[in-house]
Amino acid sequence: MIDPLEKVLEARDRYLVASGFTTQSYVDPNFNVKVGFISLRFPNPGLLPMHDLHHVATGYDSSLLGEAEISVFELRAGSGTPLIFFLCCGSLLVGLYLSPLRMWRAWKTARGARSLYKTKTPYETLLAMDVAQLRKLMGLEAR
Repeated sequence: MIDPLEKVLEARDRYLVASGFTTQSYVDPNFNVKVGFISLRFPNPGLLPMHDLHHVATGYDSSLLGEAEISVFELRAGSGTPLIFFLCCGSLLVGLYLSPLRMWRAWKTARGARSLYKTKTPYETLLAMDVAQLRKLMGLEAR
């Protein structure tokens, strides 16, 4: 459950701990994508901090289906780079196979929303907001 009054920094840190991630991945030259027993390495496009804030704003977790939901959100709200678009498409296909209803709900939720990939708001400013403010900035406040 998303607490709209929680600071984004605190919500991000809670998300990272729950997911087994750290902010170190933000500066790593590569990142891993695990699909079952397969682990693929891709160059880090430098947008993982914003991707994690998408999780904070939407409440989607980092499970296979949660990543598929975020992929649907990012495809509809703005995927940032060709690599992210490619990864989102692959994740969406997995999500459609496993849970088409959850993918449909994620698609409806993302209607009119904006991703943070092209925001002009500095990351530190985003972290200082509360979750309700972040959701409003992203066009998610009425959901």
